[in-house]
Amino acid sequence: MTDGRHGVVGPGGDVASAVVVGREQQVAALDAALDRMAEPGGPTAEACLIQGEPGVGKTALWSRTVREARERGFQVLSCRLGESERHFPFAGLTDLVETVPDAAFHTLPAPQRHALRTALLRTPAAGAPPDPHAVSLAVLGVVRVLEADGPVLLAVDDAQWLDGATADVLSYVARRCGGRVGLLVAVRTGDRAADPLRSEVERAVGPERLRQVTLGRMDQGDLRRLVQARTGVCLATPELLRLDEACAGIPSLALEIMRALEGVPAAGAAVDRGPFREPDRALPVPEVRRRVAAEHIGRLPADVRDVLLVAAALRSPTTASIRTVLGVADQALPALDAAEEAGVLHVDDGRVAFTHPLFASAVYAAAAGERRRALHARLADAAADLDQRAWHLSLSVDGPCAEVADAVGHAAAQAEARGMPARAADLWSLSSRRTPPDDPRRAERAVSAAECRFYAGDGAGARHMLEKAVSDLPAGQRRARALLRLAPVVSHDGGPEDAVAVLRTALREAAGDRSLTGMVHLRIAWLADFDTGLQLAAAEAAQRLLSGEGDAEARACAQLAAACFGFAAGRAPDHAAVERGRRQLPARDFCWDGASARAVLGLWQMGSDPSRARADLLAAYRRAQEVGDESAMPRLLLHLAEIECRLGDTDLAARHAAEAAQTVRQTGQRRYAGHALHAAALVAAYRGDLRRAAADATEGLALAEALEDPAASVLHLSVLGFVELSRGRPGDADRYLTRAHDLVEAMGMKEPARYFFFADQVEVCLQLGELDRAEALVVRLEQRAARSPYPYLECTAARSRALLALALADPDGAQAAIEAAVRAHAELPMPFELARTQLVQAQVLRRVKRKRVAHTALGQAHAAFVRFGATAWAERATAELRSLGMRRNSPTELTAAEERVADLVTEGRTNDEVAAALFLSRRTVEAHLGRIYRKIGVRSRTELARALSGGGGTGRARRRATLGGYPDSSAAKAREADARD
Repeated sequence: MTDGRHGVVGPGGDVASAVVVGREQQVAALDAALDRMAEPGGPTAEACLIQGEPGVGKTALWSRTVREARERGFQVLSCRLGESERHFPFAGLTDLVETVPDAAFHTLPAPQRHALRTALLRTPAAGAPPDPHAVSLAVLGVVRVLEADGPVLLAVDDAQWLDGATADVLSYVARRCGGRVGLLVAVRTGDRAADPLRSEVERAVGPERLRQVTLGRMDQGDLRRLVQARTGVCLATPELLRLDEACAGIPSLALEIMRALEGVPAAGAAVDRGPFREPDRALPVPEVRRRVAAEHIGRLPADVRDVLLVAAALRSPTTASIRTVLGVADQALPALDAAEEAGVLHVDDGRVAFTHPLFASAVYAAAAGERRRALHARLADAAADLDQRAWHLSLSVDGPCAEVADAVGHAAAQAEARGMPARAADLWSLSSRRTPPDDPRRAERAVSAAECRFYAGDGAGARHMLEKAVSDLPAGQRRARALLRLAPVVSHDGGPEDAVAVLRTALREAAGDRSLTGMVHLRIAWLADFDTGLQLAAAEAAQRLLSGEGDAEARACAQLAAACFGFAAGRAPDHAAVERGRRQLPARDFCWDGASARAVLGLWQMGSDPSRARADLLAAYRRAQEVGDESAMPRLLLHLAEIECRLGDTDLAARHAAEAAQTVRQTGQRRYAGHALHAAALVAAYRGDLRRAAADATEGLALAEALEDPAASVLHLSVLGFVELSRGRPGDADRYLTRAHDLVEAMGMKEPARYFFFADQVEVCLQLGELDRAEALVVRLEQRAARSPYPYLECTAARSRALLALALADPDGAQAAIEAAVRAHAELPMPFELARTQLVQAQVLRRVKRKRVAHTALGQAHAAFVRFGATAWAERATAELRSLGMRRNSPTELTAAEERVADLVTEGRTNDEVAAALFLSRRTVEAHLGRIYRKIGVRSRTELARALSGGGGTGRARRRATLGGYPDSSAAKAREADARD
């Protein structure tokens, strides 16, 4: 909410505690200004001017800067004003010095102290009013007393209401104070009363010490973040578009609209999202604000209000379109000029915009319904654009009209074909509302509206609309088609079994329609990931029913589903079928089956060809971005995050995971909230942040179990098992991985390509001494690798066999197996897996007395683990290195001279500084550093600091690592030294 004084405020009206959203550049500029204010020696005070139109968040930014100044130790004198106070002399000054201790007043000369106390109404006036010069001198004296103890900030909010006497005092003080005194002023633009103050501030401090920070209206991304931060509501994209249209980027109005949707401003009140789904229904605004705008409009002449009504009814008004509608295309329009002079409209190069969105809503609401409908009929006749004509046609009638419904439906189909799902959803909704109740297309058009809304990113809204449409349809094939569209929405919003239950109902009602029945089976195949056997049976039924039926795209999806789920069920891979299906995948926009086929194909390829899987999924994601298919983005981002993790780019994986989590919140896809936690947990686990990984996976597991989603549960259990394996807790790891194994068995999945925990389970069994269990698991991996060979499975099966052979005291068998694993890595670009294989390779080589080769493998593994940040695994490599018992002079061991250089470099010293300290030339230092990088397997000072802190350092570095690692600043100092060199 807002008032005339405080602008944007936080929950409960507390502007002082509000978090500033979307103003990062302005916050940085103000923080830099505080830095300068704290430095002594300037000739005058430093001043910051925060300016912007009403409602853009000046007070929130001002309050945040005041709070930051206090936290930095500034003494802050502040005042916040209202319009009524501008007429009272020294009203602002009274607020400013309210918190000043009495001791500061006692240092003033008696005449100044008396003048100031009189101005503040603390002493009765005796005759003449206080001398303004004496008051200014007194305030200057007080500020200098305070400045002796630290920097001082004079902060004024809504300075357009500042009384003249206080403004003169501030100007006087600013001109005469220097160094550690600052001025922070928030002022409204477009208010002539503020112009003299701006000029006076600039004259007082000089243009070089004045920082002007301007706030504009918010873009949609920042508006979404603001609403979520203040209200806890994450807007879906269609809702965001409606809100942005209503508030025109003014954050305070956006928050007022959201709170009006709550009905009451109580914390935690549910938001009524119904108005967002009805395109011809205005979003609510507070009555006080609406009444003020209406009163302003009501004072304008009738001809001006006529112009304003046309502008309000047009979605993108221009001077030409307004003249055309009013029938004065070739004539001047004085009423338009009058509206601009009144401050209601702004005209720029022929484009017309209301200066505040409340003016538009007030004008439109004031017109009678019949007058608005007649106007929209004229606008429909004048519209050249199909969308605009349909929009105005729908608003030109009051109730059902078959002709209008058909025209709007045609425009909706065109918008959908052009990749505009949010626009298509609105038009389909209008078409449905204008369709006569006895026409069966009314419900079908509502279903189309819901499906487009789903693609546009509003899963919850789509489900609400679809369930209503299904309830309005009689049993039969029409309702089966609606259920076919409802099932994916239910799957995204809840659990897979609920979605399959919807499709089972659709199967019964689709009886007699071969093609429709085939499509229902196809969707069962995509959604029944809790039962691989059911997926395969449904895919084969779809393939059989769609043969010769439906379109080629549906047949391609069925073919690909049968091949992929047959592979998951344990059959040999049918590469030819997969390639045929891939080539024929649907290219059209908003094909849910096509998107599902691409996602399943990406998972199928993750172990066999991860680079191609990444390329295919990235292409699908970019296509979804281009056409606005937000429903597909969470799943694609989550798969990309997992693939990037496996391929070694954890930074990119983290970005994908974070974007996926945000997109999940925006689209309301509850099921994928748990999957987003898995992506975050996987990234954290690879980076060695085991606590964060365990926390995210535990939370995700709880969500998956609540939704009865075993496929997601296995993902979380896999991460938890890996975390405990990394920590050296095989018992805990076994409990998690056994649960995951049992779930996979219950799902009927025979192919380990989707889940990456099987090799971890072998290692855990060996650590527990359960050799028989380990043997059974290894045999199963080897049998599957023989039936469907691909690099990841061949590598992990061979590595597991090598570990088992070591446990069985079979070094020759272990050596043969690990050599096979290393060969498989030539086709497997997964660096973390390679490092794990090298770690096992070194164990095998040590057993067969090939210590130098083992040392090389360990050095490479250690460097890889360090690059990931996987400290626990790096420590394992370090322990193996020590167990080799080798003397120095190994190719990867640092010499004494190199140790000394490494120690100084990781302290953050530059090459020149190292050379001076060791009495060497810069060229010699550079040569040493190059050898150090090669030996340790790093490429920069920063990576060197991390490598040594991982436990693999030598000399003094090793001693420091033994005591708990390098100080946190070592990597930062190393980065700075890199930059200097």
